[in-house]
Amino acid sequence: SESPYISENDLRGFRRPTPSSKRGERVQGGALKTFPLDYSVEAAQVTITTDGMPMNAKVELWGTSSHIKQVAEIYNDDGQKRPFACIIDLPGGSNTIAVYNEGPMEYPISVVVEPVARMEGWDGTEQKFGGSLAPW
Repeated sequence: SESPYISENDLRGFRRPTPSSKRGERVQGGALKTFPLDYSVEAAQVTITTDGMPMNAKVELWGTSSHIKQVAEIYNDDGQKRPFACIIDLPGGSNTIAVYNEGPMEYPISVVVEPVARMEGWDGTEQKFGGSLAPW
């Protein structure tokens, strides 16, 4: 039987994700921030940093059927010196990446979620989520 884990031999030729240098969304301690992703996104990079404070977060991949597909729990004593970065493969359909800041209110985190792979034949347009407010 195959192991569900990746061995060091499987990682040869792959590189670790480089933390994004983009300005992220601020997530206060105890808060949840969701990042809906277009159906064309096949993989997304998640970067979490702090301003030198401890980082205690949970990253979840939500699917269209309202169940959690993946979970990562992150703890780090200095999110500025050691930012967290990962690439999440996304199954077909629209997905959402949710990030909970499980730390106290005094320890905000900064989160960047960006697509790193799109489906073949993507035409460059983003699918809109939700409706628009009517002007009446």
